Amino acid sequence: MSFIPKDSIQYRLLLCLGVGFGTLLGLSPFSFLTAGILASISCLFLFLSLDKEPFWKASLWLLILSQILNYTTFPWIPGAVSRIAGTGPVVSILFFLFYGIISHLKFFPFYILFRFSKLGSIGNPWVLLVFPAAGALADILTYQIFPWYWGNLVSGSIVFEQFASIAGVYGLSFFLLFLSSVFLILVSTIRKRDTKEFRISVVGAIGIVFIYAYGLYRIGYAVPSLNEVQSKELSVVIIQPDTSPGTKDLKADSAFLSATMSKVLSLSLQGSMSSERPPSLIVIPESSIPFHGTIDSEENRKDHIYSSTMEGLILYLSKQTGADVLYNELNMDHGKLRNQISLFKNLDGSVERYNKRRLLAFGEYLPLEEQLPFLRSIFRETSRYVPGETPRLLIGNPIRKTKPIAAPEPEDISRMDDPNRFRSSFASEAIQLEKIQNSEYSYSILPLLCYEAMFTELVLDYFNAGEKPEILVNITNDSWFDSELEAHQHSGTVRLRAIETGLPLIRSTVSGITEVWDSRGIALIHPIGFHETAIRTFSIRLNSSVSTVYTKIGNAGIWILCILATGFRLTFIFGNQRKV
Repeated sequence: MSFIPKDSIQYRLLLCLGVGFGTLLGLSPFSFLTAGILASISCLFLFLSLDKEPFWKASLWLLILSQILNYTTFPWIPGAVSRIAGTGPVVSILFFLFYGIISHLKFFPFYILFRFSKLGSIGNPWVLLVFPAAGALADILTYQIFPWYWGNLVSGSIVFEQFASIAGVYGLSFFLLFLSSVFLILVSTIRKRDTKEFRISVVGAIGIVFIYAYGLYRIGYAVPSLNEVQSKELSVVIIQPDTSPGTKDLKADSAFLSATMSKVLSLSLQGSMSSERPPSLIVIPESSIPFHGTIDSEENRKDHIYSSTMEGLILYLSKQTGADVLYNELNMDHGKLRNQISLFKNLDGSVERYNKRRLLAFGEYLPLEEQLPFLRSIFRETSRYVPGETPRLLIGNPIRKTKPIAAPEPEDISRMDDPNRFRSSFASEAIQLEKIQNSEYSYSILPLLCYEAMFTELVLDYFNAGEKPEILVNITNDSWFDSELEAHQHSGTVRLRAIETGLPLIRSTVSGITEVWDSRGIALIHPIGFHETAIRTFSIRLNSSVSTVYTKIGNAGIWILCILATGFRLTFIFGNQRKV
């Protein structure tokens, strides 16, 4: 692009498009590592082009970049806003523009740190540290509605992604920007091999080789749970019912709810009976049965939340299969509406519940509603959920099956709205004693509801608290977005949680993409595609003793590296200015 002036509008627009399309093609489902490198290189050249511009003009270009990135990578957002919040097209487009500014604000701290570092050109060896450090810090510090990080653009290389087990997604952000910088300096100095810049870039390239070698090692050898005789094996059934998103106009539609429940029950029983091994866990995705919960309380009945049929379905499904059942429900808790992941335990008929902690703005709650009550008339579908306060593992207990799973009795199906009919199967002391004697082991689930799985900090909370999860389960409802691109982008970012923690991860969705990964982020099942109705049965090995470097130190390592890199450079610049 040397024939285009580096301060021209055309040059900068091309670079903005490079960031936008590079990000699009670097994320799932395309997952081209070269596209991620293109995005980061384009960003570096754009920053260099803006280096001598007034700050207001540079800020204007960063706003332009945010909107170009918006339209190239996240074109599904306006339609999603309309469906999730019940807005019209004008409000959806305005929100889309607002989203582009808020979610891509990270380009501002990224650029500011870069600008004050006075790097001047790609030939400056400080680029190798400052550019990656500024980008990773911006990823860490900036709020994002639907988060993406530079590290997500490494998804094209499962080998390089293994570095997340040491440094997490923010470490991958540093790595991608570092890789791009090394590549640029090597190319620019290849004919000047006796220069300091070339030698430094070679050292950087050697570091990249070591990271690649580590990834190869982890994929091929560092998976002890696959070889240990005493590892636990959990038999699982997951379903993808592809039911309609539960809009409020369907809440009173008994035919819709009946058909939805019937489909969930039918798929779950079908999967359980066809499974090679009787299931220990049945996973039902978020909003498969919308609007309702299974706690029979006065406030739940008053708000028409409690559903005896839903409770009966969960009880019957566990009774018939002998499995624990993981599902999503809504419940009122002292006047607070909670979005929950619940685990019904076949061992004793009890239920453990996790309250969703990270709510989706304008979907699950309305920001500033108290100050601006008129917003409710614009965002009509927005719910009124209250976030949970603390992380909580869900503990299950597989029971050794002594009898084959029987076919459902028509009488049981017809009386599904009477949960008391099935409760005796869990209340009897004799039955409970037999189950306890046949209990194989306990297992711990780290629950992640919907887009919570995109935030690594929510997962680290458990390890910081000394908890020992053995499996991650993300249940979600992407049918609201009605976009295959969104479903893949969501799934691709979630997969990194398995690599970061060294734990297997089940992602169960209403309409796709449903996937399961092992501790290296490698697929264990053939994914269930977008708007596909299907069942998957599989066994998954658990081992709570395996822990990664990342779960031990969290983001402390990348924080220290980034602060030192930018701090040394800024100190160097400040010192030189004082001498002058």
